[in-house]
Amino acid sequence: MSLRVKILVGVCLATLLLAVALVYLGFEAERGLKRASEKQQSDIKQSLETYRTETRNAAAKSVQTLVEAWVKGMAGYSELEVIDRLRDADNGFNETAIVTRRSDGRLDVVAFKPEGSNLQPGEDDRASMQQVFDKREPVFTQDLVFYPYPQRNDKPGSCTRLMRLQLSIRTPRTPELPVAEPPNFTPLALIAFITLGISMVGVFMLLTNALRRLVLKPLDNVLENSKMIVKGTSGLEVRGLTGKGGDEVETLVAAFNGMFSELKAYQADLEGKVKDATRTIQKQQQSLVIAQRLAATGTLAAGLAHEVNNPLSGMLNAARRLKMREGLDERARDYIGLIEEGLGRIEELMKQILDFSRRRDMKPERFEALRPYRRAMPLVKHRLEKRKIQLEEEFHTDLPQVYGNEEELSQVFMNLLINASDAAPEGGIVRATITRNARGGVDYAIEDNGTGVPEEIRDRIFDPFFTTKEPGKGTGLGLSIVHTIVDNHGGVVRVEKSEKLGGARFVIDLPPADKQESRRIERT
Repeated sequence: MSLRVKILVGVCLATLLLAVALVYLGFEAERGLKRASEKQQSDIKQSLETYRTETRNAAAKSVQTLVEAWVKGMAGYSELEVIDRLRDADNGFNETAIVTRRSDGRLDVVAFKPEGSNLQPGEDDRASMQQVFDKREPVFTQDLVFYPYPQRNDKPGSCTRLMRLQLSIRTPRTPELPVAEPPNFTPLALIAFITLGISMVGVFMLLTNALRRLVLKPLDNVLENSKMIVKGTSGLEVRGLTGKGGDEVETLVAAFNGMFSELKAYQADLEGKVKDATRTIQKQQQSLVIAQRLAATGTLAAGLAHEVNNPLSGMLNAARRLKMREGLDERARDYIGLIEEGLGRIEELMKQILDFSRRRDMKPERFEALRPYRRAMPLVKHRLEKRKIQLEEEFHTDLPQVYGNEEELSQVFMNLLINASDAAPEGGIVRATITRNARGGVDYAIEDNGTGVPEEIRDRIFDPFFTTKEPGKGTGLGLSIVHTIVDNHGGVVRVEKSEKLGGARFVIDLPPADKQESRRIERT
């Protein structure tokens, strides 16, 4: 016989003994309680019925009498005197207010008592007020009264103001409910305690003997085998369990061995995750090195722009002075004009490079949705003109504001416009669309009429260093930077096939400024 069966038999015997005693006690207690309960319920029912009748009569009489007498007494007073009496602490009302219905249908509530309160009417109050406004008759609802309050400028038969009064109704004292005398259960309780004690002692002795013989002794064997496992025994398995009545313990040992097997599996899985994390850290280190190089390149470009601006300004001034000289033929003036125009374009480009590379405050802020695109457009315009690419733009006028860093988002659009100009054939089309999306945010779309992005690599194009361009023409960081910046702004970037142009279409979905700003506040 297993341990489970032995314990079950012992518990069943003790339970049977307790059941016989408790059933008898239960029948006796039930009969006594039933008699007392029936008498108590009858008395309570009669007392409550009398109390309800008195309460209803007193409340109805108090409401009608008090309100009608008080309102009639106010007939000869001015409006200021009525307001003073509404504020009176002893006027018999808990709350007093005057409610005015405005021309736009809204209600203005001026509370006079208690002072400083804001009595906002609920749905039931509004229904009662509407009835007063329509019929010019008072409405009584339990302890609330809505009484028409005429004004001098009211049209005949109309009402635009009313008094809202909450009465202090005295309710009759709650009667003391009769309490039935409880039956005497002392003898029955004594018998139950004695029976329970004898039964519990028997159950305790039975369980102690069963645990000692059938659990503790076999577990000594498990302990010895476990010590061997702790010392490093290979296999991580408890062995050597023998003897009668060990079914439950064998189940425990099987679970013990299964736990060690799962630990080995977890250990192997953890080693794999550590290797993956190591590879990810190495990639991030490479990305950091390249980002540092790009930052150094930007600093160098800014320095070169400063150096170029000085001689460029002198050359541009010299060209303008030559153009102003007299005696030049038409051909010379044309050449000087071309020189001036070229130097002016170089000067404008240097200003744009300096403006884009200048360090700015990176604190997020609200700004118009078109500003990042407008800021990036001049930096890639010459690239589009060089390849004779036609730029199509479609911007909605009801765009909401976005929240983030304008300079970072302008870098996003610069990267996408450069990619689109490289993907489109010479003389092709690049289209930029900025619209409000269904979630209240902004959708930016940059598309071209190139060959598009193949389906099999769409999941990889945002990975660092992944590029489809020829060696030397791309670093594979542009779209990775785009994905990182958009994700930091709470948005989503996706690539799809352009239905209008047939090439690639990159869509940036940014949330509205209110939603993104609240998220940032919650994180901080």
